[in-house]
Amino acid sequence: MTRIRRAVSIGLLAVVWLLFSLSSALAHRPGAHGTQTVYVANEGSDTVSVIDIGSMKVTATIPVGGGPQHVAISPDRSYAFVTCARSKEVWILALPAYTVVAVVPDATGPGGETIFGYGGTYAYVTDSLEGRVTVVEVATGKRIALIPVGERPAKIEITPDGGHAYVPSERSNTVAVLNLSLNVVASEIPVGVKPYAVAISTDGKYLLISGAGSKNVTVIEVGTHKVMRRIPVGDDPHHLVFGPGGGFAYVLNRGSDNVTIIQMASRQVMATVPVGKEPSDADISPTGRYIYVTNIGSNDLSVISTQTSAVVKTIPVGTRPHDIVISSDGRYAFVANTGSDDISVINLLTQEPVSRIPVGRRPRGINLR
Repeated sequence: MTRIRRAVSIGLLAVVWLLFSLSSALAHRPGAHGTQTVYVANEGSDTVSVIDIGSMKVTATIPVGGGPQHVAISPDRSYAFVTCARSKEVWILALPAYTVVAVVPDATGPGGETIFGYGGTYAYVTDSLEGRVTVVEVATGKRIALIPVGERPAKIEITPDGGHAYVPSERSNTVAVLNLSLNVVASEIPVGVKPYAVAISTDGKYLLISGAGSKNVTVIEVGTHKVMRRIPVGDDPHHLVFGPGGGFAYVLNRGSDNVTIIQMASRQVMATVPVGKEPSDADISPTGRYIYVTNIGSNDLSVISTQTSAVVKTIPVGTRPHDIVISSDGRYAFVANTGSDDISVINLLTQEPVSRIPVGRRPRGINLR
């Protein structure tokens, strides 16, 4: 009996240890609850707010340059690049210490954003005022090159192999193709009127450009840079996002308050989904089941099912919601409310708002580490 009792005790201890090890591993895996940090660019107060997901509280406020609009996190999660529109600077912060590594002057402008190249050695920053892309060495903050593109560039996208970047220019009505090995413009592709957003399909074969002034999306073959088709969509198309597997693209039409769904195989419009007023930004859940669209004009989120291509829920948030980001574990969405100076937190398991976190004035850009 003693031998049996001892065996049972050892077995129970083993089970307890296994459960403890499993829970510890889950708690510390990338994207687990409490392990990510939210960074918010507060355009009106010239600061970056740092939010800990575990406590859902602001743990630091970092002064930066004038008018910060966009935050990008390096692939190794060691640096944050903050583009400051009013001061035309890029502030580089070391993470998680939040110390300033460098300030790159005359590197960006209104709407400017940062994207990191393959391997994370270099960052590429759009400068809408000077019509160029600033190339920055990530670890040192040293300016490596200035690449002239068209007038009023804002968005930028890099091919999966890191060889080329595509930069739409709103006033030039072109997309500049950058050779990132040489840091030069390899070619320019004429597209629709006021091209704004750019997205590359998940298989790397096609490039989509939203033409805000021409009410269409231009489809370009990446390998040949040939224009394959111009697809009519809604009014004032801006943001683009690909659905799970890249089979469908979702186009946010600010002027007509709807989302156009394009089937990539046929390059045809499959559906047009009414959403809230002035859809601004979107993010997709890690499962690929839902796309969450921020609506600036109606102060809410539209939840689109990728299975039914319909809005399944509308979630109220703060005033004038702008950017949205979803945690990698799929538990929460964070929405920057530029009008109410706070961040709405949405529980994606229940599809309900759970809190509003006060930050600086006019929060706009938002990212996760």
